[in-house]
Amino acid sequence: MSTRVRSLTAFFVVLALLCLTVGPVAAGSKTYFTGSETWVEDLDPGEDFYPDGRFHLRGAVGLFAFQADDSRLDDADNIVVVNWNFAWMPEPVYVSGPMWGSFILTNDGGYWEGSWTGLRDENGFSYFHFVGHGGGGYDGLQLRMWGERLTPDGSAPENYHGYILETGG
Repeated sequence: MSTRVRSLTAFFVVLALLCLTVGPVAAGSKTYFTGSETWVEDLDPGEDFYPDGRFHLRGAVGLFAFQADDSRLDDADNIVVVNWNFAWMPEPVYVSGPMWGSFILTNDGGYWEGSWTGLRDENGFSYFHFVGHGGGGYDGLQLRMWGERLTPDGSAPENYHGYILETGG
């Protein structure tokens, strides 16, 4: 066996052992959900500027209504801070590019807060990833969710799926 093959084999064995060791520590109970979110109103238009012919937005705040098949997310208000760096596109897309910000999603049982990233592609379709932690009645829980809006219409609902992770501590 060559030295390179032996080194690679040893590396992968060590990596596998590390994964087995770390796995149980990071384990938790996952509850999967689906949901949707609809724009309600703009709370703050933020600040827009146009360097090098691109459309940049910072600090816009929107209110969204969130519905889900898990009561810990259902009937929630989601206040989302939005930033983006968009390139201009032909109609009906108008703009595309990266998006990011923060959120606080609240219902009667507690709240979720965290950050999100997204992309509006060249077709005008938007994709989102939210990562947050719970507070109030959801203290100690973590939230991961992915969303999409498969139309260039920014006022159309977004569909989400994800999970709530109970870490046990």
